[in-house]
Amino acid sequence: MSQTAKLKRFYQTVTADPTDGGFEIHLDGKPVRSPLRALLVLPNKALADAVAAEWAAQKENIIPEAMPHTRLAFTAIDRVIGHRKTVIDQITAFANSDVVCYRATSPEELVARQNEEWNPVLAWAKRSLGARLTTGERIEYIAQDLETLEALTAAFADKSAFYLAALYTLASNASSLVLALSVANGALDAETAFQSANCDELYQAEKWGTDVSAQTRREARAEEFRSAAEFLRLVQG
Repeated sequence: MSQTAKLKRFYQTVTADPTDGGFEIHLDGKPVRSPLRALLVLPNKALADAVAAEWAAQKENIIPEAMPHTRLAFTAIDRVIGHRKTVIDQITAFANSDVVCYRATSPEELVARQNEEWNPVLAWAKRSLGARLTTGERIEYIAQDLETLEALTAAFADKSAFYLAALYTLASNASSLVLALSVANGALDAETAFQSANCDELYQAEKWGTDVSAQTRREARAEEFRSAAEFLRLVQG
């Protein structure tokens, strides 16, 4: 469904029913299908109930933007299943542009804030994932070494399509694979991780005032980040 299309609610009942391999969402007893016509089968009851609740909450019109769990589930089914290697490679690639690795050299206050917020995350990645990430000045491209990339990839390569869809969303909205993995592994909550990802932008807003358009974009990304974190929590049971 496009963001501008309006689809009238056409059903009365919504149920999450067990099936082979998980739970299907049924509208008036009929199974929901993805945009590519695959059955919407969720891996566990917690996620299925959350998706069913989104469908049940729709009023006169179905609003896709109000259904973040459904949208991520469709992404997992249509765009991750059958394309695992490509998606895994795309997620790993975030490490080479990871925001926590690109450091300011001035002013001292910003440098100190980056160190305070980002150094513990890098220490966690080294300790928990075996990934020793390289940092540098923000004007330089930083390519992480193969050993580091392999360690990061090993942290998610065997996960489900639903996990990968959520992790990609976290990494893209934070511009950081390390912060995404810290949320996925419970090392940081979503709010803390997203604030950390926007350390530079928030510092600039404090010093020079808020840019309304930038704040609007940041709030949209924050909402998508929170939804993906909750989706990932449900996927992991």
